[in-house]
Amino acid sequence: ENGAMFSHMAVMFANALYGRGLVHEGWRVLAGIYDQSQDFAKSRMYPGIPEYFSDRGRGMYPWLTGSASWYLLTLVTEVFGVKGKLGDLLLQPRLLASQFDEQGYASVRIRFANRMFNVRYRNTERLDCDRFAISAVHINDLPIPVELNDGSALVPQAALLHLPADRLHHIDVHLEGRAG
Repeated sequence: ENGAMFSHMAVMFANALYGRGLVHEGWRVLAGIYDQSQDFAKSRMYPGIPEYFSDRGRGMYPWLTGSASWYLLTLVTEVFGVKGKLGDLLLQPRLLASQFDEQGYASVRIRFANRMFNVRYRNTERLDCDRFAISAVHINDLPIPVELNDGSALVPQAALLHLPADRLHHIDVHLEGRAG
């Protein structure tokens, strides 16, 4: 519309791309929105996701949009792949090699089952999501039995509910190259 880019639709488009397995394309959309909103000289707004960017790249109406919440939802559930599944915790990362730090780590802090978790993925081989799979999961440095399935891991709710609710827990997820 008039050369503008509406953030909420772009974020929902990115979410749908991830849902279809088009990770590189979805990330390109999310990164483009983020980079545009962080370029103050062009966007002329405080950091954040606006309702839309005008045809000149100016961010407009950051208070009228659900874009920021959809952006965060997409980052947590699709990019980092942390979501609930019938009370269990599903870990299904769709991270690209470039999203890991120099040591091969990427992390996100979330609340799940009324507990705080820092989920940290370890990808020392620096592979894209289509080339890695989860090999092991540890909570607070202790290995836990998980159901591994096509690159994802399902952490049983019972493994989480016995953890104290008043502290931060660390979930370390080991990623390795897929066989074949």
